[in-house]
Amino acid sequence: MSLRLIALASIASVAVAQSGYGRFPCTNVNGDGTFSADDTKCTADALIAPGADTTNTEGNQGDGVTPTDPVCSIETATGAYFCGIAGATCTSNDNCDNSFCDTTSGTCQGGFGQDCNGDDTLCSGFLYCNSADFTTGTSCGGIGSFCQDYTQGSSDFTDAENYAIFNQFCAGGYCNTQSGNCDTHGALGDDCSSDPEFFCGGDLVCTNDVCAVAPVPSAARARRSLSRRSSICPASHTACAVSGAKAGFECIDVASNLEQCGACASAGGVDCTALPGVEAVGCVAGQCEIWSCAEGFAWDASSASCTSSLVL
Repeated sequence: MSLRLIALASIASVAVAQSGYGRFPCTNVNGDGTFSADDTKCTADALIAPGADTTNTEGNQGDGVTPTDPVCSIETATGAYFCGIAGATCTSNDNCDNSFCDTTSGTCQGGFGQDCNGDDTLCSGFLYCNSADFTTGTSCGGIGSFCQDYTQGSSDFTDAENYAIFNQFCAGGYCNTQSGNCDTHGALGDDCSSDPEFFCGGDLVCTNDVCAVAPVPSAARARRSLSRRSSICPASHTACAVSGAKAGFECIDVASNLEQCGACASAGGVDCTALPGVEAVGCVAGQCEIWSCAEGFAWDASSASCTSSLVL
């Protein structure tokens, strides 16, 4: 095989949002939208292999054998949990999602940035060491590593959805949608012909195969980056970015959340507790509802707000 199977050539029956590099999700979404481990999802009858469930030595991590008695462990980049990924406790290689068990530390290996010396099988989950054409790599999910496992993504998905899924298999930068390898986003003036839609970083856009300043600022990239989180949240909740975190997110009920009412804070949601002069306030059906005003303030029906009652 001279070139790996590219995921977009297949019709994969998977959820649009992967939310991490592990092959076997075990996240429990709590009532307050936070995540915790659900070990019941790592039992033998709960594990469903995404690929052939035979071996990953032919170049496809998705085909790796299902682990035996894996431990549900957190992926720190997203806060989601997966069975047997790097960092999970283990006693043998069988406990790990691909990769191997380091008997000294008693943990599965092969996470982002770990040495792999040109061997994909040393990497965890959907992470690869080498490139699409099997050029030797040095670290799992590193720049130049393959990032489009054929069991993930689909030609039924939008470009943005596939982009969001595959990005999770790169330690840094992003997954180049054309080469299928982890890459770095381009800067102003860089040639973007290799991946016109996604190569340019920040608010830059590819114009005449060169990264240029977008004519009108857009929040489209920020919206795209959260699209991969959607399926892990209950239907009643929305995946909202955690302020100050590179890749973290939490499930929020924007219909009732006081601090992100109506939408995620990054999408214009309102912090009801920060409204001037309020004492008691709620978020009802995505709208801030003021129940009482603080001392020195009075309800003003015309503006539907608490206004100062002090006489100057």
